[in-house]
Amino acid sequence: MNMNRTANRNRNTRSGLSYVYVSYESLNNNGYVAVIDPTTDQVVRRFSAGYNPTAMCLNPSGDKLYVADGLANMVYVYSTDTFNLIGSVPINDKPVAIFVEPSGKYGYVANYGYPCLTVFDAITLSLIGTFYFPDMAYAFACNENSPYVYTALKSIVSTRAYYSAFAISILNINESNTWIDPDRPDPFPDSTYNPLTVHPNGHTLVRFENETLYFLDPDNDQGPVVAAAPTSLLDNTVSGVYLDNGLLFCTMREERNFLKLFKNLDIDVNSKITYDDYKEIPSYKGQDKIRTSLTQKYIGVTIQATDHPLGGLQIYDVDRGTSQFIALASTGDLAFFSDTKAYVGGFNSVQPIDLTNVAALPAISIGTAYFRVKNVISGYSNQTL
Repeated sequence: MNMNRTANRNRNTRSGLSYVYVSYESLNNNGYVAVIDPTTDQVVRRFSAGYNPTAMCLNPSGDKLYVADGLANMVYVYSTDTFNLIGSVPINDKPVAIFVEPSGKYGYVANYGYPCLTVFDAITLSLIGTFYFPDMAYAFACNENSPYVYTALKSIVSTRAYYSAFAISILNINESNTWIDPDRPDPFPDSTYNPLTVHPNGHTLVRFENETLYFLDPDNDQGPVVAAAPTSLLDNTVSGVYLDNGLLFCTMREERNFLKLFKNLDIDVNSKITYDDYKEIPSYKGQDKIRTSLTQKYIGVTIQATDHPLGGLQIYDVDRGTSQFIALASTGDLAFFSDTKAYVGGFNSVQPIDLTNVAALPAISIGTAYFRVKNVISGYSNQTL
């Protein structure tokens, strides 16, 4: 059973899944979270959230909101029933991503100021430990069928970026953890993208930076990496989402104006790459965030003002195979609340998007010119960024 889809489709089971959360900060380094009621598009609550809220996430049940503070080096945890602070966890330097794995038991924080990631108990909010790396952690991916949480790592040597990845066993946090790829150079340091996504089977990881597929078997006595094979099929891809039906949507580097779509892209135990179908979807240069809607009916891709003069949001209807574009004055983070509404962060406001009519609704003011919107989330996600 797909746990996070079940949680998201039953929004009313927890109040935390009934809202959209927007982190923002003032020019004098005060952090806040605004809570938006999507039925009215009104801000129903604002509360302080440290100094510099660099990342947020919900747990799968939606009763806790986790906010990483990049200045205080803390994770603040709030009840989504009362919006009161219920605890905090000390972490390392400059957190850039936070993730709770699908069982809801463990939380992970990528620290970009020091090469390590922090693991904590997401229920008791106690610190479990720290993994130290030669590279900086910056993104996570997992799903309910995966025995691992995957983290993307990056280092800069001279002017070149080197990428690697690490698999952390969920059942045995301090055991069976492994590098799934050594450092490899990449001439395109795309640090704002999550290069990891996991096949619905939970055992095939796609790494976009090195255009590589990995098949991992936790029962293999020689270690979890069974097969790894580079593929030019993924050339110039930077990020993507894997749907439950086996469709993989991939965004492209800034100079490309199309998306890649695969059906059941996978790798077998003989290192053979397999897929059922492939096509290119017309898009725009400047592809940024990619998200999927509640039941995976829509794919959303934010477009920066590279090809289109304003930038905006591309909405792809998965069932119909059609795209529409909504031009926006400012384009930041993206979150889907449902199959009828999405939200795009601006500089100091959030833009609701009516998916039924594919139209922008009146913007929601989050603050003034002295405030800057950071993250926009709604519901649980299997990926960070």
